Amino acid sequence: MKKQIHPADKAYLIRRAFYLLLLVSLWAMPFALAQRSAIRRSAGKPGAAPSPVLELPQLTSSRLGAHIMLAPPLPRAPQTVLYDQYNNVGEEVTVSSTFTDFPTYNADLADDFVVPTGQTWNVQSIDADGVYFFGGGPAIDWNVFFYADNAGFPGAQVYSTTHQPVQQNGSTFTVNLPTPAVLNAGTYWVEIQANMTYGTHGEWGWSNRTITSYNAAAWQNPGGGLGGACRSWSRRGATCGTDPSEPDQVYRLNGTTSRAQLGNISTRAFVQTGDNVMIGGFIVQGTTPKRVIIRAIGPELGAPPYNVPGALADPTLELHDGSGALIASNNNWQTTIIGGIITNNQVGDIQNSRHAPGDARESAIIADLPAGNYTAIVRGVNSTTGVALVEVYDLSSGTNSVLGNISTRAFVQTGDNVMIGGFIVQGTTPKRVIIRAIGPELSVPPFNVPNTLADPTLELHNGTGALIGRNDNWQTTIIGGIITHDQVQEIQNSGHAPGDPRESAIIADLPAGNYTAIVRGVNNTVGVALVEVYDLH
Repeated sequence: MKKQIHPADKAYLIRRAFYLLLLVSLWAMPFALAQRSAIRRSAGKPGAAPSPVLELPQLTSSRLGAHIMLAPPLPRAPQTVLYDQYNNVGEEVTVSSTFTDFPTYNADLADDFVVPTGQTWNVQSIDADGVYFFGGGPAIDWNVFFYADNAGFPGAQVYSTTHQPVQQNGSTFTVNLPTPAVLNAGTYWVEIQANMTYGTHGEWGWSNRTITSYNAAAWQNPGGGLGGACRSWSRRGATCGTDPSEPDQVYRLNGTTSRAQLGNISTRAFVQTGDNVMIGGFIVQGTTPKRVIIRAIGPELGAPPYNVPGALADPTLELHDGSGALIASNNNWQTTIIGGIITNNQVGDIQNSRHAPGDARESAIIADLPAGNYTAIVRGVNSTTGVALVEVYDLSSGTNSVLGNISTRAFVQTGDNVMIGGFIVQGTTPKRVIIRAIGPELSVPPFNVPNTLADPTLELHNGTGALIGRNDNWQTTIIGGIITHDQVQEIQNSGHAPGDPRESAIIADLPAGNYTAIVRGVNNTVGVALVEVYDLH
């Protein structure tokens, strides 16, 4: 199949063929290294037609907390996404490779990012979208470099690891760093580079992105084999002539941050109708918008490995702001509903997030949310009922904004239909939280909710499913697990003491990891309740 090459590069490739015939009589074909590489992403897939949908790892469900929650496969806590440019993917790639057989054609490609003030990142892996072209690969091995910023270009190298293996899944190439790159607040540049033998394996290109975050990507060909242009770091698009319409690169950085914070949150409960639908609330705190994906999951719960009976067959999702206004909605995630804060098709972004639902009937919304209160409501299509999950995943944990207090209201039943709240603590230091199970308060003004749970109990489980803390009535501490002393005064001092003595609360200093809070009714009673987690730092 003829490979697709951007028209602007045809003349350049012909000139390059002439130069190489003079230099290397062994080669009868042009050496397709591209200082202005406009190889289309589909060219690296023999026989493939161009596709607007990015090939990314598919979601594979794993177990979280008490082994009854859904969680993304990678990165696992405590590793999280620190910085994410897996969006606005262009049609072209730009070469970022070294070559054992043509070292003067080695090409470096880097893109910049910012570690926010007050944070230290420990980068443990990098994902980059790309393809092999003019050969099917694979690369011999891979290099990753981090540079300090120097007036908008890569400056001094602050971290390097060379000759590392790669994990390829579709068009995502993941390099796990042998030791973390520790980066304090500031602007940095990252480079991921394949080590290749062109004659047998071709080239690797890093996918371009159609928008710019911070500075546009930088590129260089130190050996000058590509006509002598851009021997030192220069602007990839404008100066080096490499597709100015696609100025950045597609990648994400994974690792930990020194600032402990609440990450992904999830609640499972039985969704009914009317006042007994499932309602998830969360707060965005900080000075910059927080990028999140909100999901409503049902059919996945009924399938292996969960096999939950009575799963909600077709969940719908609404997102409301602090005033109660509807700002986004979705029914089936593969069909975007334009309106409110949703202004364009989100299917590609949902796939790229690593949190695409596993069933087409499930719902998802991606949103960049400024500081404020938000509510996600899960219902069943045509007033159907069943067990479902409402989830919020943080897609931008490396920003100055965080997910704060989180809560979910639903109808608590018995057996598999109790209410189960999951959350992740991210960071390198413990996070102090209070977890609450609220019922009687909901029945009185100003809430006046009918059929509330009269006497809720609360359990806290860690990522292995082990019970690490429990409470029935918050004014009576139950010693055991991580609870080593009376907590009544601390609960009062927290500002979040429940309003009724029958309600439950636990204060805990939790290291990074996955946690699950389970709310039941005493003596198998049922009713509407809240499960809540408040950040006390």
